[in-house]
Amino acid sequence: MDDLSDNGKLTESVLPFISPISYPHDPGQSGMRITIASRFEELEKVVDAAESFYASLLSDSDRVFVGVLLVSEAVSNAIEHGNGNDPSKRVTIEFRHDDSRTECWVEDEGDGFDRDAIADPLASENLLEDGGRGIFLIERMADEVVYENGGRRIGIVLTI
Repeated sequence: MDDLSDNGKLTESVLPFISPISYPHDPGQSGMRITIASRFEELEKVVDAAESFYASLLSDSDRVFVGVLLVSEAVSNAIEHGNGNDPSKRVTIEFRHDDSRTECWVEDEGDGFDRDAIADPLASENLLEDGGRGIFLIERMADEVVYENGGRRIGIVLTI
């Protein structure tokens, strides 16, 4: 990735998009926040940040890949389905961790969605559809998934 140095740290081109955050109610937890316009051109910055975040916490490269993939899927869904590719709307990505788990929260400014209304991509009538697999991948590969704010916010948990 272009925005990562040889030691896995984020370079200056990504840093302006990232805000460190602390949790006074839980001093054992720390994280960072990124806010982007709803444009797919912004996704690379998020992927780079996710790779750095997960690589610093997870020793298994396969788990790092899973974390990056799931964040990419959630942000892509927020841009396309949540915010309707409207660049005036923002997507906020928050990475958190403590000693036992990582969390990635992705929130858009759209109308939200009803999880139960999303079709099963494994149903025979959906097997040849072009889309509809992002939520399926997230739910199958994450250790825990949480939906909040009427579907406008998704939390993806991976254990350390």
